[in-house]
Amino acid sequence: MPSIEVGTLGGGTILEPQSAMLDMLGVRGPHPTNPGENARRLARVVAASVLAGELSLCSALAAGHLVKAHMQHNRSQPPTRTSTPAPAALASGASSTGLSAAALERVRR
Repeated sequence: MPSIEVGTLGGGTILEPQSAMLDMLGVRGPHPTNPGENARRLARVVAASVLAGELSLCSALAAGHLVKAHMQHNRSQPPTRTSTPAPAALASGASSTGLSAAALERVRR
């Protein structure tokens, strides 16, 4: 990842959750002797995390786990007009008014 921008000093790093994570990784603030070293270390951590996610996704695809999970969670049929419900506004004939179902309900009250 040649152009990843990360920071260990300033900006959102003063917020408590961000500071805690930077402390946990040991990269909070400037490096005492090598300027930019903490940012380089953080960039490596981010890049390694992204790479691990990509490898996990590729292995799930190769093993068929991703497809199997989608099939189990009722994503087995491609969407069609009959299997995809129409928005309430269109089903009630409100499409000509341009109002949403919630707006039509408020008007009815």
